[in-house]
Order: sequence, then C-alpha cells, then structure tokens
Amino acid sequence: MTLRNKIRAGKFPTLLPRWLAERAEGAELLEFSLLLPFLLVILAGVIDFGGAWATKDKLAGAAREGARVAVANFNDTTNPQCGGTPCSVQAAAIAATRYLTDAGVNTCGFDASTSAPAAGTFTWTYTANSCTNPWTLTIERAVPVMSGGATAMCTRVTINFPYAWNFGDVLGLLVGANGYTSTITLVSSETMTNLN
Repeated sequence: MTLRNKIRAGKFPTLLPRWLAERAEGAELLEFSLLLPFLLVILAGVIDFGGAWATKDKLAGAAREGARVAVANFNDTTNPQCGGTPCSVQAAAIAATRYLTDAGVNTCGFDASTSAPAAGTFTWTYTANSCTNPWTLTIERAVPVMSGGATAMCTRVTINFPYAWNFGDVLGLLVGANGYTSTITLVSSETMTNLN
C-alpha cells in the first residue's frame, strides 16, 4: 500500500511518526558526523585548558613553598656558603623543585643542590636546561615592598614554566593548518616578608 493510499484509508496519523523516523535515521547520522569533529576540538580545548590551569596552580604552590622556606631561614645573602650560593637561596630552590616533583610536574631531573644559579645583586636564577623548553626559578632576597607607609624587605620567588598545548595539534587535524603557538609560558610569583 502506498503512502497516498494509507492517507486515504485514514491510517496516516498512526504511521506518521514511524515513517518520519525511518527517513530521519540517515539525517541524524549525517548531522552527528558533521558535529563530531567540532565536539572533539571543544573537548580537547577543555582538557588542555584544565591541564594548564592545574599546572599554574602547582607552580603557585611551589613558589609559595620556596618563599616560605627562604623567609624562614637566616638571610645569608652576603655569606654564600653552599657552593657559592647562599644556603637560604639553595634551600628555597630545593623546596620549590621538590614541591613541583611531588605534584607530578616534569622538572626534567633538575636538582638545585648541584646546579649553580646565575647571580645578580640579591637575585639568583636557576635554569633547567635539560628540558626541551627550559624553565627558570628566580629567587630575589631583597625586594622592598611598601606597606602602611613603611618599607619591608621581602623575598620573591618566581617560576617561569613552559606549558605545551595539545589543542593546536587537534585543531590542525580538523582544518589542516596549525596557527596556534604550541607552547606558552606560565608565570607564578610569591612575595613574603623576610622574618630576619
């Protein structure tokens, strides 16, 4: 019986949903196949952004831990006794690196106790050159901070860490070109008042 005959026989209202469903299956599959790549790109972007956010949080914790250790130790910046580096600076660098390692961040085997930092005036910068994209840890022991009309001497620990995006690779699969930078630098800094 043809559709025209079914309509004339009064069976059309009961057949309409089934008839439409039989014809809509192919359209639903086509729509899904067109939207799937976009959904995957959005999902990859959400996962990648979440990874960057979590890494930034871990860097902030490491900078805070390094600053806490530095200000708790005696300010020995004029008496470098730990391999040419002040021991308070080396202890801060070890604490920050240990925090990153314990948090699951790839530090490329960096060891502050065996690395010599680049030294400036009350500033020491450790660089992890063994990584593809090196990261740096800077410890400043004499940072003046104004608070309530008085100047307090503080310690600032800053970590510059490269984060590799995966989103650009996924987007490149979709459109055939990758116009996004593959690495950004996450920066976390913590400043605390010297206790002594």
